[in-house]
Amino acid sequence: MLAHYPIGWTIAACQQGASHRQTQLPCQDAFAIRHHRVHDKSCIALAVADGHGDKQYDLSQYGAQFAVTLAVEQLLEFFQHFYIEQRSIPLFINHFRQDFPRRMVRVWRNHVIQDIQRRSPHLSTEQMTAQLKRYGSTLLVALVLPELLLLGQLGDGDMLRLMTDGGTECPFQEDPHLLGNATFSLISNDADKYWQIRTVERHAGEALLLATDGLSNSFADEQQFHAFAHSLLVRVQQFGVSAVEQALPQWLNHYSDAGSGDDITLIVFGESR
Repeated sequence: MLAHYPIGWTIAACQQGASHRQTQLPCQDAFAIRHHRVHDKSCIALAVADGHGDKQYDLSQYGAQFAVTLAVEQLLEFFQHFYIEQRSIPLFINHFRQDFPRRMVRVWRNHVIQDIQRRSPHLSTEQMTAQLKRYGSTLLVALVLPELLLLGQLGDGDMLRLMTDGGTECPFQEDPHLLGNATFSLISNDADKYWQIRTVERHAGEALLLATDGLSNSFADEQQFHAFAHSLLVRVQQFGVSAVEQALPQWLNHYSDAGSGDDITLIVFGESR
């Protein structure tokens, strides 16, 4: 998927993992991208989600899709109210940091409860709450503004800022209290408290990458993963963004086949030149 906007371009792909193809499990990743413009103000909202893969999370593909759809809606609401109407960047940043995690968890859980009611209308409230676990999903979000990046992460996954000098910045670090494949997610108790939130100034020419952990887990180490991420920008410069977008699904399938076996979803935002 390729799109061009006044503020930049995006490419994205969501590929079913090799192990899921072999076992006939659905892809449990999801992504969403939305652009919004009011007068001369423009933004792009990005979201990537990774539904939990265990059998007890058998509806996680829906949880992931709900998450990304609702996330971009919430991001654009913040943009409209605080950036456009209030015209206060400090207020905008403060409300994003303090309010977005709570609102996102609340609207997602309300949406899931509605889906449970549709599927099983005779369940009690307590039984419906217990069903939330089946929809478990992580979530990465970004709101790209002309001068700022508003970033959020709940659970695993990767977000990279790719600089023009070849440098790479990881806005968020793994929680040292989590062991193995454990992760926080939208179904965690007090999930809003486990969000990581950052606001950073954009650097000229930088790109932003969001990906589910199926991609980074396909590489031997972090250095190789970061090298792949930068190679995408090199290929864009050499062959054009359209050519890279067309090849992206095949590349992701290759890495899943040879590496993690997991679903892989990737979004890259780049600055138009």
